[in-house]
Amino acid sequence: MNLLKTLTALAVLLATSQVQAVPLLDHYLGGNDHGYGDVIGSPQLFDTSRADITRDQGRLKIDIFTNFVGNVGVYPSLTRNGKGIGYGDLFIGGAWTPFVKAGDASAANTAGHLFDTALNGTQWTYGLSFDDPWSTASTGTFSLFKLHGSNLENLLLSEELFIPGAIIRHGQAVQVDRASASVERLGAGTWNIDANTQDKRLSFDLDLSQDIYQQIATYNYLSMHWGMTCNNDAIEGGVNLPVPAASVPEPGTLALLGLAAIGLVRPSRRKA
Repeated sequence: MNLLKTLTALAVLLATSQVQAVPLLDHYLGGNDHGYGDVIGSPQLFDTSRADITRDQGRLKIDIFTNFVGNVGVYPSLTRNGKGIGYGDLFIGGAWTPFVKAGDASAANTAGHLFDTALNGTQWTYGLSFDDPWSTASTGTFSLFKLHGSNLENLLLSEELFIPGAIIRHGQAVQVDRASASVERLGAGTWNIDANTQDKRLSFDLDLSQDIYQQIATYNYLSMHWGMTCNNDAIEGGVNLPVPAASVPEPGTLALLGLAAIGLVRPSRRKA
């Protein structure tokens, strides 16, 4: 029995170690860029380059590589609450349907989706919402919300957090509207930052083992949107995810592991 447990644990370790992150590069511009293109303002402050998405049988992890890490609270005079620019919530779903303006074949329209906003684009299904978007700590918690209504009912847009005249990317999803009757809190997870490397990273970690998360756990395609609360550089798009590895290996795999283990175990000899 102990040998079987050891083999099963080893097989699970081998299966999960093969899970690799799927990268999503930042080609998204989004609506109302004021002519700046990808980044409104300083790239050293706002540029977001990519996201790495990892989903196995019990966990979803999304790493966002952004220069905004460690810069929470900048430009307080432009925000309605005086706290400055904070971390925006992360939105995910099982489809990506960005708006493309008919008759416009420009590269920004067809690739960067220059006219796409939260009101005409992808309908987001879940929101990973910071419990404190202005935290300067290196780790914290977020609440996971199921978004039942339309984006207009479920979300707060970038311009709602800033004073009139602030040059930000308007119309973008930045926070779950926690006061809305159409959002449902399902659970929680953790976020953390790494500001000590050249590639600054904001990471979300969600345990998918509970039954209420099964929809996320079985997505073959996952879409996402994230930006700081001004969305001066938003990353959005979708990736195909590998099917989660089974928690118990195929019988043939287990047999091979068993043969290997038997070779390592020698029966004890009784003394005469």
